[in-house]
Amino acid sequence: MASDPHTHPSFMAWKEVSSLVGSIRTRSLVARPTTIEQCREALKYCRRNGMTICVRGAGRGYGDLALNDGQALLDMSDMNRILDIDEEKNRITVEAGTRLIDIYRAVHHRLFTLPASPTESHSSVAGAICANVNGKDAWHNGSFAHQVVRLTLLLASGETLDIDRSHELFTAVVGGIGLLGVIVDATLQLRPIPSPYVEIDRIPVPDVDALLETMARIEKSHDAAVVWVDAYARGPRVGRSVIHAAKWLARKETESQRRQALEAGYERLERHRHFGLALHEKFGPVLSLMLQGQRFMMNSFNRLYYAMCELVSETGHSSNSELFLRFNFEASFTVPPAHLVCGPRGYTVQLSFPRSSARESIIELMRICRSSPCPPVTTILRAHKADDCLISFSEDGYSLNFEFHPKKHQAAASREAVDRLIAATVRRGGKIHLAKDQVLRPEQFYRVYPRYRDLLEIKRQLDPEGLFTSDLARRVGIDPSQNTPRQA
Repeated sequence: MASDPHTHPSFMAWKEVSSLVGSIRTRSLVARPTTIEQCREALKYCRRNGMTICVRGAGRGYGDLALNDGQALLDMSDMNRILDIDEEKNRITVEAGTRLIDIYRAVHHRLFTLPASPTESHSSVAGAICANVNGKDAWHNGSFAHQVVRLTLLLASGETLDIDRSHELFTAVVGGIGLLGVIVDATLQLRPIPSPYVEIDRIPVPDVDALLETMARIEKSHDAAVVWVDAYARGPRVGRSVIHAAKWLARKETESQRRQALEAGYERLERHRHFGLALHEKFGPVLSLMLQGQRFMMNSFNRLYYAMCELVSETGHSSNSELFLRFNFEASFTVPPAHLVCGPRGYTVQLSFPRSSARESIIELMRICRSSPCPPVTTILRAHKADDCLISFSEDGYSLNFEFHPKKHQAAASREAVDRLIAATVRRGGKIHLAKDQVLRPEQFYRVYPRYRDLLEIKRQLDPEGLFTSDLARRVGIDPSQNTPRQA
């Protein structure tokens, strides 16, 4: 039954919605509730009108995880209150749409932090839970699943469940890509810090062996790290990288001084965000034109960047201290945004691989990238540790995040190279991060996530009519309205 535009609740309206990368554009009936009662009203409306619904946090997903073309979206961004801060237990309770940057703003001056934060500062808590995101400290503090103490889940029936870490549904809901219900609020575990500042070390490494040896040391001595990798380096230089590693600093400051410094830091981030968006939009066509000669341009840039970092390192000025806010978030404002880097036909792919085969994996994946007519514009490496979620990207190992900018006449050949990346990842027992995916096909998804059947069995119990779904669920073959997926 089609929905009647004259009878839907006042907080619902048809809108154009796109992915963060921008290469997917959809139209959905978007609900923006401010209370759990309005959430129930939106679910009831969809059931009555034969519509499916997809829960959307802040819309920072790179792919189609939070899109539902032609159907309904439940946008939780207006349910964004901080409900409680328990300084004795180091915990914070927030509504689903609370942005991660707002949590930092509430706790950093109190000398607490929230681990496992992605570089997208405006990501929502519910989105971070559903996608089980990870941060620059992932090998140390784990994925977002490790930070969740409890959550409230609104079911398709309108009932609510309180789910803590001991609950049988915890590993299905966390990382469950929104297929089981609506996360209404959550309690997260904070960690104490000596100050809001970190010391940053920038370490150039010439090849894959030096990269892995240095990372092994960094993981013991530092609290967070992210690695820029030169995907164009060949031969003995494969794996050439620059490691950006951070460790928390102790500083003698009063709470008032910390507040003042942090407020200045937030204002700086906001200025840079507005300036970066304006600048990148203005010069976006220039960037797209330059990327027509991508291989030469990026190869030259990578060589220059590595040489500059190597020179700075030799002078002994490769370390500095700064607010964690800047280390974790500023790059997302100052470098070109994903929709410009990836272009109108582009996408990101983040894949993980076990620590035991890291050297071979990096060499093989870099070789596949270089064979593509459109190698990645950016390549980032992170370290991780495993968790038990049914649809979990994290494992005891590393991940590589690629941003691809395929040209129209090379789209098929570029996609063939991506398929080889996925096949190599599956062969080594790795995973593809669904929060950034828009390329997996059903047969690939079934191999990457063999526990999807367990998730679907739980979904049949909690959501027998298949109310909750998404464009991603349909694309990878786990939408309830489709035929039962078969193991590839």
